[in-house]
Amino acid sequence: MKKTVVAIAAGLIIAGSGSTQAFAAEYKVQDGDSLWKISNENNVSIKQLKEDNNLSSNLIFPNQTLQVNSGKEKSTAPTSNSKYTVVSGDTLSHIALDYGVTVNQLKSWNNLSSDLILVGQKLSVGSNAVASENNSTADNSNNKVTEQPKEEKAAPTTQKSTSSNEASSNSSSNSSSAQGNVSKEITVTATAYSKAEPGLSHMTATGIDLNDNPRVIAVDPSVIPLGSKVYVEGYGQAIAADTGGAIKGNKIDVHLNSVQEVNNWGVKQVKVQILD
Repeated sequence: MKKTVVAIAAGLIIAGSGSTQAFAAEYKVQDGDSLWKISNENNVSIKQLKEDNNLSSNLIFPNQTLQVNSGKEKSTAPTSNSKYTVVSGDTLSHIALDYGVTVNQLKSWNNLSSDLILVGQKLSVGSNAVASENNSTADNSNNKVTEQPKEEKAAPTTQKSTSSNEASSNSSSNSSSAQGNVSKEITVTATAYSKAEPGLSHMTATGIDLNDNPRVIAVDPSVIPLGSKVYVEGYGQAIAADTGGAIKGNKIDVHLNSVQEVNNWGVKQVKVQILD
């Protein structure tokens, strides 16, 4: 992918025997770009890009000029507990970069077993985060007990699902749409892919390991923002965490565990609910 980067400012700040160099540049958006790609390639966070360019969303356009500040000092780690709400396009590595902490610290403070985070999720950051998270864990346990009857009710539908009653199963899945308010519903063309296919990686474009979190769909970020929690007709709840060269406009690629499942899926017209 070609980039047009023009340096517009450089400064040197000297304190004692050490120095810090700041570098600002302009970046011209190309076809297929997203804030996530630009932030990754220039070692800045999505949050920083949006602040530097007064962006209220992750939507960008070809030929748009963005200010990229790649030499800013990292925020120092908070000494007391603070909360961060995950926004579309966030990853643990970018949040860690913003706060000057490590990914492992964030995972430890929030009892995360993987790098998967969801839009709207609240993360604890700081020295008191563990204590706060313990209370949060207790609340989550109560929520799970309350919702347990729903899971028991849904289980027989999964066990009975076969090729002969697929239509009936899909209907049941649609009626029990994923938890959360639906902010938008669109109809898309859905294909499938698998990490088991030759030449494909088990890591998504946003850094999620499909071995740990297989419920992922590839999207066009201009249609469904990366990091969005979604519900796909006939597939279920997933996270929009991958991209693909052929995934443009109202198209998605659902991840399945085996090549045989990919072949069985084929090409479908499905409804996708984007959840708050």
